[in-house]
Amino acid sequence: MKSILQAALLAVSLLYIVTVSDAFVVSPNQRRGIGIGLGIETIGRKRDTNKYGARDPIHSVRMVSSSTSSTVVLPSSESTVGVIGRGYVSVLSAKLAALAGYNVWLLMPPGQQETITELINDETVFQNLELVEATDTDLLATKLQESEAFLISSDEDIMNESVMTYILDPNIATKVKRVVAMSRNLNGKGMGFFVKASKFSANRQVWDNNETANQEYKKFEELVKKQTKAYGDGCDYTIVRAGTLKGGGCGDDPKLEQYLSKKFYELTQTDVVNWQLLFDCDVRGATITKGDTLAGPGINAVFTAIGTSGGLAGDSSRCAVAEAMVQSLRSEKTANVDFGVATVQSREPPTTKEWQTLFETSL
Repeated sequence: MKSILQAALLAVSLLYIVTVSDAFVVSPNQRRGIGIGLGIETIGRKRDTNKYGARDPIHSVRMVSSSTSSTVVLPSSESTVGVIGRGYVSVLSAKLAALAGYNVWLLMPPGQQETITELINDETVFQNLELVEATDTDLLATKLQESEAFLISSDEDIMNESVMTYILDPNIATKVKRVVAMSRNLNGKGMGFFVKASKFSANRQVWDNNETANQEYKKFEELVKKQTKAYGDGCDYTIVRAGTLKGGGCGDDPKLEQYLSKKFYELTQTDVVNWQLLFDCDVRGATITKGDTLAGPGINAVFTAIGTSGGLAGDSSRCAVAEAMVQSLRSEKTANVDFGVATVQSREPPTTKEWQTLFETSL
């Protein structure tokens, strides 16, 4: 009976992914006042590519360091990773983890299989990825028992506390070694009136660090730490901080198909110009900063709310956040730390080796 009630709570907590939200609505008059801003230029290097058109793709490179930490989870068909959350970041991280070679399951609300399949748009991914409905209590219990790591994220609201304590129960998920959770930049720098105004007038997905959300995320982080501590020395946490989430799809010319399909742009487009697509085409680079230090856009918020250049204060790429979560599983340096993800102007994403170097030098 308890498991049925818990599963029902999971189903309610997982919001539908696929509504074309008014969070992306920007009127033509508002768009005229929104600038692109300055980006950080990077020097591109020609690399070998595979069918995804990506440099040194995540799934073709194995562990970079020789770390043997007990909480490192290396890509393997025997390494089960559970993806819990709602929104595009969770689907992205599930796809990337499957491409990396992990045995992945994604918890989803009933009725979302078709949309998630369209967003992933790659039959080979499903060789390593299983979609689990929250109401399938027997399968869910099995997957929790098998999992060595969890990737927990949400584009908007955080996960329910009861759901978190159920998932991260040492008596249920007995094999967990690493819990990677997406949080937000909570330090309050570069926030205030102009950021709140941009959220209201230009892009409702702008992260404005309002008091209610700030306290909820802090509580969420403490819960993650508390639950992982309950496992003893055999389980660590990683907190990946994001600002305003942008992009998430394959882009165009070149199209990087390790990310979400063009279905993502259909679901998020609300005007003639699809700024999410423009962002993905030019902002593939990423950088990380240890701790909770990244600032918001401040007085420039109205100009950067739908800006499509890299290096804009307060921005985080969905693709980079999802990659950081997946890549952190194989790094000892990411154990029991938090770091923020910011954008860099580049048409090529970091390679697995470059992600591991970022962890080694920044954390």
